[in-house]
Amino acid sequence: MASQSGRRVATPAAHHRASKGSWLSVYLIIAGFIVGAFALIDHNLVLWVVTGVLLVLGAIFAIATGLMEQAY
Repeated sequence: MASQSGRRVATPAAHHRASKGSWLSVYLIIAGFIVGAFALIDHNLVLWVVTGVLLVLGAIFAIATGLMEQAY
């Protein structure tokens, strides 16, 4: 939808242009934070490594899919 000034304006029913890869990166980062919370509680080195792997993979997917360019 375009306003009178020619700029795109979001509508209540507007759909964000997000790909499956960008959603995968979001899920990986969220899972990394959840696993990291358990790693803090349990003091488990393996969980810390899993946390790091999930966060790095999520960041790689976010960069590869252009996650921040899909916001507008």
